[in-house]
Amino acid sequence: MKKAVERQGYRVAQATDDAEAFEAAERESIELILTEEQLPAFDALLARLREHNALSKVPVVIINPDADEGARHGDAYLLTDYAHISFLLAGLRR
Repeated sequence: MKKAVERQGYRVAQATDDAEAFEAAERESIELILTEEQLPAFDALLARLREHNALSKVPVVIINPDADEGARHGDAYLLTDYAHISFLLAGLRR
């Protein structure tokens, strides 16, 4: 996942769980959170994000090649390919 995002030209802050992700978000300027929907604590992560002052507006993205492009999973966007991240971010910046 990290290498695929870096190939799209983005800088990546990697975390192995939600606690590390929140620590990274305190140190870095976060434009996007990329996660797996099979993450055991996925729903808890989304709930914590909604309550976090700096992260509540940051889009959450799941890459799933079998998903319908642009579909949603809770508050998260479903994309079929890492190359679509830039299109999503451009659309959200408008």
